[in-house]
Amino acid sequence: MTVATEREYGLFINGELVEPASGEVRELLEPATGSPLARAAMAGEADVDSAVAAARAAVDGPWGKTPATERSRLL
Repeated sequence: MTVATEREYGLFINGELVEPASGEVRELLEPATGSPLARAAMAGEADVDSAVAAARAAVDGPWGKTPATERSRLL
């Protein structure tokens, strides 16, 4: 029996869901049955570089200068 995969997980970089630069997506299987469970985007070097650059920009901006207690309250 073929089951359609309904869950898809992309990359969340800089506040947005983005496709992996390589376009690579992997099907995740249910371990007990081997049936499709979800599809997940596979991050490559370019995706990691983008995520790190976004994180650095966030830390260097107002968010990084906000005290940890205030950040925790906002989250």
